[in-house]
Amino acid sequence: MSLLWPDQLGVALYPDRLLLARSSGGWRRSLKHKQAIGFAAAEDGTPLWQAAVDALAREVAAGTMAGADVTLVLSNRFVHYAPVPHNDALASAEEQLAFARHCFARIHGSQAEGWAVKLSRADQRKTRLACAMEQTLIDALAKVMAPLGSRYRSLQPHLMASFNRWRTRLGGRPGWFVVAEPGLLSIALLSDGQWHSVRTLKAGPDWAQELPGVLSREELLVGSDAQCDEVLLFAPDAATPLMLDAGKWRIRELLPTLLPGMNAGADAPFSIALGA
Repeated sequence: MSLLWPDQLGVALYPDRLLLARSSGGWRRSLKHKQAIGFAAAEDGTPLWQAAVDALAREVAAGTMAGADVTLVLSNRFVHYAPVPHNDALASAEEQLAFARHCFARIHGSQAEGWAVKLSRADQRKTRLACAMEQTLIDALAKVMAPLGSRYRSLQPHLMASFNRWRTRLGGRPGWFVVAEPGLLSIALLSDGQWHSVRTLKAGPDWAQELPGVLSREELLVGSDAQCDEVLLFAPDAATPLMLDAGKWRIRELLPTLLPGMNAGADAPFSIALGA
């Protein structure tokens, strides 16, 4: 390992598995190690994320992350999202954040009181995306990762990590952005750099065939003013290409960027951990 270019280690956390992908640093990254770690999902009465945090703690204790800069990517099951409209009356960043908290409280009630909230860095004059997760989860991860010190670089929600990767494909045109992970769909409508809507929905094994109908229902919920038939779909866990009877929807699959040493089929899910 080069001291100038330390390895990069990404860990994607799901309710029943961890995906670890370690790559060389520098301009020409290549895959050095990958590992999928399965475990039983959290039992009733414990937080949904507990089993994943416990598995992560075992890997830290085993020295798996030694010598690498580490990024954690959280399944959308652990994160809540809400579009936050621009408000001219909000002058400071603190007021904007308080308004975002109010948006979550209006949707989720008192459950949102223990959540940590962050706003996207989009133009503050436009509707922005707010992400919320349990503060107890953030604290638990900070405790587990403490032995790594400054090597623990960042914590990213899956939807935002994927959007940042593909945002240039959307540009300023209206479009739906769909991120699929096992058992869950995150569906957002964007236009002119603004988040018009975002929802996460449970999904069964036939989600790909049901997606056109799901999009039609979302379109009705959002309203006719924002109708759009363009869809960008990122589904690294799915077999590709997907066989879709899309009807009016123009669905374009976004294929993950794979590093040298990665297999286009079996290794696609690890792209989340790599941020690719």
